[in-house]
Amino acid sequence: MRRWALIALSGTLLVGGCSGAVHRLPQVSDGEVAAALAEVRAEKGGLMGRPVSDGEVRETLRSAIQRVREPALQVCHEMNVGPCTWQFRISRDHALNASAMLNGLIVLNRGLVEHAANEEEICLAIAHEISHQAANHVVQGLRNQMIGAAIGAVVLGAGTAVATSGRRDSAQATRSAAELGMQVGAMIGRLSFSKEQEREADYLAALILYRAGVDLEKARGLLVGMARESRRTTTTMFDSHPVGPERLAAWDRAVAEVRASGGSLPPRAK
Repeated sequence: MRRWALIALSGTLLVGGCSGAVHRLPQVSDGEVAAALAEVRAEKGGLMGRPVSDGEVRETLRSAIQRVREPALQVCHEMNVGPCTWQFRISRDHALNASAMLNGLIVLNRGLVEHAANEEEICLAIAHEISHQAANHVVQGLRNQMIGAAIGAVVLGAGTAVATSGRRDSAQATRSAAELGMQVGAMIGRLSFSKEQEREADYLAALILYRAGVDLEKARGLLVGMARESRRTTTTMFDSHPVGPERLAAWDRAVAEVRASGGSLPPRAK
């Protein structure tokens, strides 16, 4: 019974969380994803890290932040959704990653500098995290987790209570099921929105880089390299990001739309 309750819970939360983006995002065709996949497979090698000094890390990140900050502020104020005051912190983590946190905090791993082929790729990573802040994805993600946890506890707890009614261990079984429902609900509540939020953060990053005059083709190399490194081709319901080829195709569509609009924000989602 618990297995079917979890499946029902997953469906309920995913139907309720089918968007999560502030703006209407362009749809990507299967043909565009296939073309991106072919490009990724044609590329050789992986993301090669290189040793860099602490001074180079600080200076490179400072330069990239300076290049994108003003156009990012413009976009953020035009959106009027999330925080437009950001604090940047450098992490000693060697992973090619960055994170958007509560209260406008953005953590940039030194791995960005160690693995990026150029500063334009670092600008893309920074603009992506700024976009999460501007669209208020961090707060929304926490809210989705709380809602998912609450729904999960009710659905699985109530279902177990009915199924075990009259049994001596009914109360304990119901409590255990409710706790499991909270955990699963929180996870699904987060994932049900996150892929659309990641697509939106990439779209807004393309817009920010366009306004900043950053070479979008050079920046794109980061997504090609990440797609090649992951070697995954299919996005599942348990992924927090679109997989590489899908993400690359969405980036190309976003760049085309940004250029066609002259750097305007896309329409708001309804």
